[in-house]
Amino acid sequence: MNDKLLKKAESLGVQYAEIRTVNTSGLSMELKDGELKKTITGDEKGLSIRVLFDGAWGFSATSNLSEQDNRQLNKTLETAVLLAKANSHQIKEKIELKPTKILQTSIEWKPKRNPADVAIEDKFELISDLNKRIHDFDNILTVTTGYSDGLIKVHIQNTEGLDVRTQVTRTVAQANLVARKDSNIMGYRTRVGGTFGYEIFSQVDPIEKGEYAAEALNRILSARSPPSGHMPLVADPSLAGVFAHEALGHGVEADHVVSHESIMEDKIGEMIAAEIVSIVDDSTIPGGFGSFPVDDEGVSGSRKVIIQNGVLKNFINNRETAFKLDIEPNGGARAESYQVRPLVRMSNTMIEPGDHTFEELIEDINRGIYAKGSHGGEVDTAKGTFQFNAQEAFLIEDGEITEPLKDVSLSGSTLEIMKNINALTKQREFGEPGFCGKGQFVPVGDGGPYIRISSVTVGGSE
Repeated sequence: MNDKLLKKAESLGVQYAEIRTVNTSGLSMELKDGELKKTITGDEKGLSIRVLFDGAWGFSATSNLSEQDNRQLNKTLETAVLLAKANSHQIKEKIELKPTKILQTSIEWKPKRNPADVAIEDKFELISDLNKRIHDFDNILTVTTGYSDGLIKVHIQNTEGLDVRTQVTRTVAQANLVARKDSNIMGYRTRVGGTFGYEIFSQVDPIEKGEYAAEALNRILSARSPPSGHMPLVADPSLAGVFAHEALGHGVEADHVVSHESIMEDKIGEMIAAEIVSIVDDSTIPGGFGSFPVDDEGVSGSRKVIIQNGVLKNFINNRETAFKLDIEPNGGARAESYQVRPLVRMSNTMIEPGDHTFEELIEDINRGIYAKGSHGGEVDTAKGTFQFNAQEAFLIEDGEITEPLKDVSLSGSTLEIMKNINALTKQREFGEPGFCGKGQFVPVGDGGPYIRISSVTVGGSE
């Protein structure tokens, strides 16, 4: 049926047409303080059609895929074409797509242990045990644990001859906990997930992560506020990854660049970071939460070198922005579901490792901060500024990690901070998996080594 729709699209005079069919099946389960709050199972299937007519996009989607009655599919196509025609009278700049390799393939990332083969009782037991274990710790006020798995099947075809099918499984377990001591109330989140099956829980134990979270939360409740001012800071792989994603990554998404909303515009080839800094966005990392074989335009996922030895080398792009910037498409188009059009998005954004040990990072610091994880923040890609809150932090004194701190905030200029990175460990790790919001939510990963920044602005009450 899709072949007929594409031929009909051409007969209607479109420059380009693309059909993306998505079928998602799986389970979502949530438990709060031992009480089951929701269990949702099922399948969702739908189709979107995107067309380019006279340099303008038109988009429409439907969940009615009955081949016996194809009137809805034809109506979806006609709606997309009508919208493109209407848009063509409004746009100032005609859209064109950069040519790319036309794929005709089928790719399946098979899990070692298919979540569909695991009893729902076992999944419930996992998050129930996690919930109970966290509640064993002092001062815990409330705990919400969750589990989800999903098999995502995508089929993309276009009028250029592309025909790609992919299958990817993602599995996640998480806990959100809140603790109270006297008048202090603090929260903490921990998550295990990736493009794995149920085998991920034999690689990373959610119970151990939950126990650490409860211990950390109790440390934070008794901690003091940090000193304030400019000082050296050591960030763990989770916080380093959040910096790479938020402060840099959004600034190198090419839609921000072409709309003049990024400080990185016109900086390709410039030294924007310390020479030891290299950063990639890589959707091919096995098991990465943001990994995928093919993006939502049918372009192969790739390892995109964003910064190499301090020099800005590339932007994350889709075919439209690749044409505008005259660079090669690199598989950066992603959509939350069939119901929305693809946007330029990150995948797994990682700082490359260096040649130091963790001990070497802290041994020369007389007074500084060791920060772990992220607890929210904001970024201005146009101004190139950021503000993050560390989930956990400690004071460094005379080369030793001493007392815990709470409410540590970090702020500064992205370009300045990247030039202030002066040491990286040999060890590189993924941070916790997450979902990036940019009008749509998509799974992403980030991480890196432990990094040392010679000076960053730390907010505190001391």
